Amino acid sequence: MMKQIPKNLFFWSAMVWAAANLFAQAVYIGFYGVPFDGIAMIDSLGNWYYVLLTIEVGVWMYVAMFFGKRLFARINSSTHVQINH
Repeated sequence: MMKQIPKNLFFWSAMVWAAANLFAQAVYIGFYGVPFDGIAMIDSLGNWYYVLLTIEVGVWMYVAMFFGKRLFARINSSTHVQINH
């Protein structure tokens, strides 16, 4: 059976990811005076863009399935009525 990943891990991973993005953006602005240019970054990747896009879509699908399963389990458990004898 697969081990359950704690929801704290997803929360802190998202917080670290967001902080890293903000820090990288701040450093880039500090050096060049303008924010990242997303189109130029994508153009510089060339065909690797499609590989990275596939990986990112896969990660987001995993996260969506994780939270979908938790939501489904919560909805399913709340619909069962327990009768105490």
